[in-house]
Amino acid sequence: MFSNWLWHEPLGLVIDAGEGLQLALGQRIWSPRTVALTHGHADHVLGLPGFIASRRYAKGAQDKPLAIVYPEGNAGVLAVRELVGRLWPNEAFPVTWTGVRAGDEFRLGKALGLRAFAATHGGTEPTLGYVVFEERRRLKPAFAGLAEPEVRQLAREGGRDALMEPYRHVRLAHSGDSMPVDPSVAAGADLLVHDATFLDAADRRREIHATASEALEVGRAAGVRCLVLQHLSIRYDRASAIPALREQVAASGFAGACWLLDDGRLTALNTGPGLWPEA
Repeated sequence: MFSNWLWHEPLGLVIDAGEGLQLALGQRIWSPRTVALTHGHADHVLGLPGFIASRRYAKGAQDKPLAIVYPEGNAGVLAVRELVGRLWPNEAFPVTWTGVRAGDEFRLGKALGLRAFAATHGGTEPTLGYVVFEERRRLKPAFAGLAEPEVRQLAREGGRDALMEPYRHVRLAHSGDSMPVDPSVAAGADLLVHDATFLDAADRRREIHATASEALEVGRAAGVRCLVLQHLSIRYDRASAIPALREQVAASGFAGACWLLDDGRLTALNTGPGLWPEA
């Protein structure tokens, strides 16, 4: 709860940048190509100055470009951006800053994109979640039920493109700090990382963080393959909280793999056919 960030190595993406990010990444500090910030609270942005400086001054790929995507107009993020300029006024960092709003998209690669969506986290500062989508192609519904020989024959007659349609597959959805997000933003996702600060809604004083059961319902309704719960409050003793979470997962109807990301560790919350073993 004091430092929040997620490093997704296959996507070259870091979401949020709490303190200690560069130390945790170590020699992989040059691997990220993009940092996407959900909001400007200290535990999500105070690792940025050290991360940027380490990439510029440490031994390695000092000139590798870095893109930082953030909620447009967020005061906390803009303060950190200004701080970087004040700390190193004579240095030009290979960093581009792009402010986005809900619905905006940012290209991550030829077939990959980042789409921002609105998150509910209280206050007046803009707060976002993010979806990473991959552009793919599939058979049009009219042909999806045909046998493979029939599909091949139609492709020979009219060309493969006439049978196909583009679609976007969600590789990753991340709620940031938020109340439960709309399941439609994560529909069919490979991975959903969702705020699960509370074990019980009665422990929540303000509508700014989700409960584990709310996050599980989002994952179930969205049909995600894997759900990672994060941001569990430090008020809960882990020895009793983890069994309680496992009970909630078992009762939720969520069919995918479920994990708790806590203090840099993944703990499996369910087991079964097709689910991942405990890390």
